[in-house]
Amino acid sequence: MFLNLLRSSSNLTQISQIHAQIIVNGIALHTHFLSKLIELRLVDYARAFFNQIPSPTDYSWNSMIRLYTLNGFPQTSISLYSEMLKNDYKSSHFTYPSLFKACSICSSVQLGEQIHTHVVKFGFQYDLFVNNSLIDMYCKCSCIGSAQHVLDEMPETDEVSWNSIISGYVSLGEVEKARVLFEQVPVRRNVVCWTSLINGYGRKGNLDEMFRLFLQMLVSGDDDAEPNSTTMVCLLSACSSPSDSKLGLWVSVFIDVNRIPVTTILGTALMDMNSRCGDLDNARRLFDRMSGKNLVSWNAMISGYVQTARFEEAIRLFDLMQTRSVKPNEITMVNVLSACSGLGALELGKKVHIYLARNGLDLNVIVAAALVDMYTKCGRVNDACLVFVKTPNKDVALYNAMILGLAHHGRGSDSLAVFAGMERNGTHPNDITFIGVLSGCNHSGLVEEGRYKFWDMVKKYGLSPKIEHYSCMVDLLGRAGYLDEAFGLIQNMEISPDSLIWSSLLSSCRIHRNIELADKIAEVILSIQNPNSGSCILLSNIYASVGRWKDVIRMRRLVKEKGDKKPPGVSWIELDGSIHKFVVEDIHHLQSKEIYEIHKFLTDQLKAEGYVSKFAFT
Repeated sequence: MFLNLLRSSSNLTQISQIHAQIIVNGIALHTHFLSKLIELRLVDYARAFFNQIPSPTDYSWNSMIRLYTLNGFPQTSISLYSEMLKNDYKSSHFTYPSLFKACSICSSVQLGEQIHTHVVKFGFQYDLFVNNSLIDMYCKCSCIGSAQHVLDEMPETDEVSWNSIISGYVSLGEVEKARVLFEQVPVRRNVVCWTSLINGYGRKGNLDEMFRLFLQMLVSGDDDAEPNSTTMVCLLSACSSPSDSKLGLWVSVFIDVNRIPVTTILGTALMDMNSRCGDLDNARRLFDRMSGKNLVSWNAMISGYVQTARFEEAIRLFDLMQTRSVKPNEITMVNVLSACSGLGALELGKKVHIYLARNGLDLNVIVAAALVDMYTKCGRVNDACLVFVKTPNKDVALYNAMILGLAHHGRGSDSLAVFAGMERNGTHPNDITFIGVLSGCNHSGLVEEGRYKFWDMVKKYGLSPKIEHYSCMVDLLGRAGYLDEAFGLIQNMEISPDSLIWSSLLSSCRIHRNIELADKIAEVILSIQNPNSGSCILLSNIYASVGRWKDVIRMRRLVKEKGDKKPPGVSWIELDGSIHKFVVEDIHHLQSKEIYEIHKFLTDQLKAEGYVSKFAFT
């Protein structure tokens, strides 16, 4: 009777009542009762009960070791094993898989090697079950050589053995070695084996080989080699840019035609692929149709909106997420803060900051960097500095956010001071750091400091200048009147200058009225097969300022022939916690009539004060 009650019990209250009856009636159901506690994952209760068993069986010891490993207590699992040996209980081949898994969780290959010696000492070195778990442990601890040695010494292998070693090579990026082993597999290659290698090529960005292997899988004839949802996730994860959209669409159709079950993970992967390939509307349709959406699904959709600058949708989705009682994590908050940065939504950003503090979410360096970025882009530099100063263990991303934020507000000296602190702290700068430093010098007119830091970047830190670094230097030198030096820098660039660099130098020619250099730049720009419209317009304005009307007509004809259309200007403001979007010539805003009336009133007031618009260089 008690055994049947025990089997049907499903909660702590029922278990406690049965336990009381077992004690009162003196019934020996130690193993069964312990098994039920383990099944319900009542860790503390199970340990207390286990300690009361007079002579635990090896099954009880192994069950407790497994319980601790599966519930995230790997160190306790290993300690219990030590206690087991001290009390002269013998281990079995069921003992070691849980122990090796515990070593993997701890990333402690030293402990794994010690337990490996016990395997040999107690005579389990030829056990297939034990060796498979040993291979898995060495692979997850990045000791692929040791894993290979275990495989080579095994008298008998199975699918699990080969799946583990191939996955191990793939996880370390050694796809070609994994491929050699894949071709040598003496047992049947199942879906896990195929999927591991497909994932390896996908992670390497070798989509051609990945899809060749997938097609080979379809016609292989191997038993149990039908692609599953995990295979589809690997294929979709590799389709990460708009150029891969056709492949991603093909995978989507394959999933539908072959009726592969769309799990939450696969649904999220489909949605994420569509987002990264620029099809946000289809991603949202998939998201709305998903049943059992988890936090990863919500984060992927919000992130897709943020990465494509659809910040308003990102915030609306975050609001919907809260109404559905889905608790956000740090990744969610970083994405929402990025949306606030893009919109300049200070009040919402501050609410996110307060939410982080009140709900105990970890204010790590990633979140801190997002907060610094949000506050600086919303004009609250002092708040950004406060977050920066209070954050311990600063990393390069946090330093970069602070340096860039100060630079964009024209506080070049302050950005240089933060950079100096970064150097003292021993944090190695990267190319983004120097974009911030050079931008700070540019916005503050610090020419000598800019020259020195540009030189420092190359000679001291061994970083190759990118187009953004050259653009900062050309703008800095040009604005300060060093036009020939800026032109010389462009001519000596290790990479081809883009239209933004030439436009930057043309702007400096306009400021300093250097028509001779503008003519030289015009020769370069017009020699390009498809000259940039912005550069042509700048040249047209420069020529108009000195009355060279034939050249003005020539430039404007070029612009007209290109037929480029400038996207309409957009701005946002935040008022009482709501975001208001304004587009040039927009008539859809609910208060557009009042807006245009106020605009006309202000324009009339300016004219009455004697203001005259200047169109010479617009």
